[in-house]
Amino acid sequence: MTKFSQTLLAALALSLLLPVASARASDYPPDYPICSVYDSVTTGPFEVIRHTRRLPGRLATLTVSYRGFLRGLYPDNQISIYVSLNGRQQTLAASSGANSDAYVFLNAGPRGCTKCLRYINTPLCNAHFAAGGQEGVWVCEQPSVAENDLFFYAFDQNGNQNAWDIHVAATAGGQWDSNLGNNYFARLPARSSCW
Repeated sequence: MTKFSQTLLAALALSLLLPVASARASDYPPDYPICSVYDSVTTGPFEVIRHTRRLPGRLATLTVSYRGFLRGLYPDNQISIYVSLNGRQQTLAASSGANSDAYVFLNAGPRGCTKCLRYINTPLCNAHFAAGGQEGVWVCEQPSVAENDLFFYAFDQNGNQNAWDIHVAATAGGQWDSNLGNNYFARLPARSSCW
């Protein structure tokens, strides 16, 4: 055996005795995005946009933007947008958008997460500690009742996205922009990853 081979064997044997650094889980907030995929469909005067930020998981948003004739008759804050997602439906007050539209924005998952420590004085952390919560825990704002209802069939039991069948219409002052009562339709594809 050559001197080089002996040295190499000794180095390998020694490396087996050295401690191995253990892997640690990251401490990212529950709303931390790991990807960014947009699906968008234009149907009549509507644009339907889904933004996926993590799969599996419920980190996805839905924006319904309206640019129809009701905007010429009513201010955006008097327009409501009807949204049906896989059979669950809500009629929601619109906001005035920056892109010459009225829109609704819905979030399926947690948002505004904060790691609550005793010295952090925010309403979210104060409520967490008042309820007996522990220090050093991520606390997030949760979806509203309307969002929970609307996204009820949007994901499967593993947190992957089902196909989203979406019907939309707009209403204001008793008038409807609803494709003659049929509503406008958009389908967003099912997703199990978002790289």
